[in-house]
Amino acid sequence: MADFDGSAGSPFVNQILHDRYQIQALLGRKPGRQTLLALDLKNQLPVVIKLLLFSPDFTWEDLKLFEREAETLKALDHPAIPQYLDFFEVEIEFGKSSALVQSYIEAHSLQQ
Repeated sequence: MADFDGSAGSPFVNQILHDRYQIQALLGRKPGRQTLLALDLKNQLPVVIKLLLFSPDFTWEDLKLFEREAETLKALDHPAIPQYLDFFEVEIEFGKSSALVQSYIEAHSLQQ
């Protein structure tokens, strides 16, 4: 798994979500969303978890778009596109959150 210097950027690091995914690092952050690198404890493979946080700036449109992203990812099958793995709700200290889990593809970020 690649080394990331995002451990200080998220309160989720080292937490286990859904009794399966151990958070390793923060990959990205936008208002109301976080993208995390995690280890799937069942198969020891890296995964990416996108969290939609039900924060004060949350809108129902955000949830609809997030769910649409998950459904679109489910329908795609290409080696250059992350594979849909899981979708669940999780209760975190900040409130409820929806989580989309996808396969991890080691590559440069779009910013890079």
